[in-house]
Order: sequence, then structure tokens, then C-alpha cells
Amino acid sequence: MYLNAQDYALEMFYRESWRDPRLRFDRRLFRNKTELALHESYTNFLWFPDTFVPNAIASKNPQRNSISHRLLLRLDETGKLLYSRRISLVCECTMDLTLFPFDNQLCKLGIESYGYTADQVVYKWSSGARAALKLQKIRLPDFTIKEAYVTSQMEAYATGNYSRLYVCFVFSRSSGFCFLQLIIPSTAVVITSWVSLWMENETEFQDMISIILAITFLIFSYNEMMPRVSYIKAMDIYLGVCFMIVFLSLIKLALIKYMRQKITLQTETRPILREIAKLSTRRRNRLMKDRNGSTLSRHLKTELEPTVEEAEVDEEWRKSLQKKKKTNGFLCDLVDTRITQRTMHRFHWISQMMFFFGFVVFCLFYFLIYPNLHYVAIDAACDKTTALWFAEIS
Repeated sequence: MYLNAQDYALEMFYRESWRDPRLRFDRRLFRNKTELALHESYTNFLWFPDTFVPNAIASKNPQRNSISHRLLLRLDETGKLLYSRRISLVCECTMDLTLFPFDNQLCKLGIESYGYTADQVVYKWSSGARAALKLQKIRLPDFTIKEAYVTSQMEAYATGNYSRLYVCFVFSRSSGFCFLQLIIPSTAVVITSWVSLWMENETEFQDMISIILAITFLIFSYNEMMPRVSYIKAMDIYLGVCFMIVFLSLIKLALIKYMRQKITLQTETRPILREIAKLSTRRRNRLMKDRNGSTLSRHLKTELEPTVEEAEVDEEWRKSLQKKKKTNGFLCDLVDTRITQRTMHRFHWISQMMFFFGFVVFCLFYFLIYPNLHYVAIDAACDKTTALWFAEIS
């Protein structure tokens, strides 16, 4: 057995028996044998129920002189025939991947007659015995068989009502591959982005962009191996949250660098502004002292013409601001908001704690609560309340 995206392959020994009164015989004519083994060529001369699997999309029937696919035919004295053969089937199994990789999948195998209605042929499980269905040494790469059971019901078609048997398989996904290939790498990318934020002095935007490209590569790789569906899967939510956290970390890095450059700019320009304030005070003082015996034009000339010392300071201040504008780019053109070291460290610490505890709470919700919130639709054909019996799984 192999379970794929929307179908599963099955190798099985199929056995069916029916009674044909026309084939009764006297054991005395056959050395008191109560059962005869017939050659497979007799299948061309005996009546067979036209059994088929309605949800099969491919099959491999027994071929003449084939070693791997032989058939068995036995007849007892009451006219009961036992027909057995090994067959290979690929059956449709529509999966609901909403909870991937925590999902359970229900796949069914239908058995019914193609042309005989329920008035002519009725299918039943042999004596209701569990031995009629055995699952032995089945190993699947991505799933484990949780349980298997059988049901029976009538199917209504335009040509009449038909008897149908169902074998229902419940598969539980083994999420080890997803943990190793998706969950652990994406979580490591998120933690790496946090480490980069704690080392923002050494972290450049190229580093954060590389981290975003890593999580994007994981998302694309995941989408390549998954079937195309129109709904959101559980893994989509986890990878989306990881991508959002990494992207917000990039935005936070930009804000931290802006705050740090703003503080540096304020620290370096503060002495210059302080010196300009002192020179302005000197000008006003000289103007007040020169009030007696001076004309209005002299006052204006004295006020408008700076001293050599003042001109040198003004020129130095202008060059300093031009240099800062070149090194800091657009940051100097932003609104002149005062930012302190304490404000920056508080923002850095609070945002980092919000990232950490928010992601931890999300992981607890995602792994412990979210898989139990999804409503699982019940297939009427495989309702466990109507199961005749459950199979042996070994």
C-alpha cells in the first residue's frame, strides 16, 4: 500500500465466494473429494459476479502465464465457488489537507456489482469474521494505519439499487518529515533573525534580506511538494507567521539604526548649537554697550557684520551639517524628533520580548490547540457507528 496526494496504491489478495446450484456434484464420482481445485481456464465457462471497484482509477488484472498475478478457483460439493486472485489497484482518495501536517485521512475501497442490482446479487462480508480483512506488515513512508473497518450499504443509481461493501482506512500522518524539512528550519530562521537584532551594530540590511530569502525559499520548496488546493493549510499558517516575524525584524532593525543615527547626530551637533547660542548672546551684548554715541547705521552695520571668530564658527557649523547630511542620507531630512538612548533601549527590549513571547504563545497554540479546533467531516459511507467490525492490524 502506498498513499499519494489524492490517491493510494493497493496490492491485495481478493477473495469472493458464491453458490451456484448447477455446479453441485457427487463426491463418490471424485474419489470422495468434497472440494475440487479447478484450472484458471475454467473462468471462461463459469458464471462470475461482475465485481468492480467504483473508486479505482487504475488496476492490474491477472495475466495469462503471469507469476506475480495468479488466481485460485475451488468448487465444493454444494456448488460453492471460491475465487481468489492478487490484484493491484490505484484508488481515488480525496484528502482534506486543512490540518497538514497534523491531519488524519480517510480512504475507502468500494466493492459492488456493475450490472446486477441488489435484487439479483447482494454482497456480504464472509460470516462477519475479522479474518476477512487482514492488514499485515504495512509500512508507509508518510502515514500509519490508525484503524480499518468495513461497512455495507445500498447505492441508488438511475438503473436501480446496488449492493456495495466498503473497506475504510484511517491514516494518521507521520509528521517527522515536515518537522525536519520545514518546521525546524523555519524556526531556526526566526531565531537567527532575533540574534541579528541583538547584534544590530554588526548586522546590516543585507544580512536580514538574506534571512528573508531563506524563509522564502522554504515556502517555495514546500509549495512545490504540496498539491494545489484553494484553502489554507496549517503549515501555511506556520510558515506565514515565521515570514511575518522575520519581516517585522527587518523593520525593527531599520528603526533601531535610525534611532542610533539620530542620537549620534544630536550628540555631535549639540556643542555647535551651544557655541552659536553663546555668539548670539555676545552680539546682543555688544549692541547694548555701543548704544551711546552711535548712529542707527552703525548699529545695523555692527549687528549685521559678524566678527572673524563668529564667521569661522558659522562656517565650521555649516560644513559639519553638510557632512552629516551626506553620511546619514534622508535621516537628516526627517522630522527633528528628540530620541534618547533610554528610549531606544526601551523600544529595543520591549519589541524583542514581544517577538519572543508572542512566538512562544503562537507555537503552544499551534501545536496543542489548533489541531483540535478543526471540524472533521464524517463520510456517510464510512460512519464508524455503522461499522460491522474492525480489521486486525499487525
